Amino acid sequence: MKTRFSNAAFACHTARQRAGMTLVEVVIALALAGMTVAGIVSGYVYCTTSAVKAELAQAANGEAMERLEQARSAQWNTSYPTVDYLVASNFPDEVVSLDLPGTNTGGTSATIRTTIAQISVTPPTRAIHVDCIWLFRGSTWVTNSIETIRSPDQ
Repeated sequence: MKTRFSNAAFACHTARQRAGMTLVEVVIALALAGMTVAGIVSGYVYCTTSAVKAELAQAANGEAMERLEQARSAQWNTSYPTVDYLVASNFPDEVVSLDLPGTNTGGTSATIRTTIAQISVTPPTRAIHVDCIWLFRGSTWVTNSIETIRSPDQ
């Protein structure tokens, strides 16, 4: 048995009406493509910003750790002869540059601040606190902090 379809259903439409997309369909397709591209670009910007911030935070951590090691290696002897170089005046605030590897820019300036506080006299112990304070992209202040406790040289 053969079935025949008549073209009666398509007779009311001309060939031109069946040939392409309507203007509404084109506008919707462009809007969807635009939103897709905008999402990809914003994701890329977010990823690169996060990577730069992570690199600067790592550089700031390195600078703070360097200052902490300087303070830990300062001579502090409570036995005779008494020597005490572990005082905050020996570690003034210092401005350093946080360099990004692979770039030829000057980097971001950071301030290294060292605080030394007496915890106990018997036994003698002091807290060494180092902050590396820097400005990310001119809008957000970031502080990397490291702290340790130290006793005198033996």
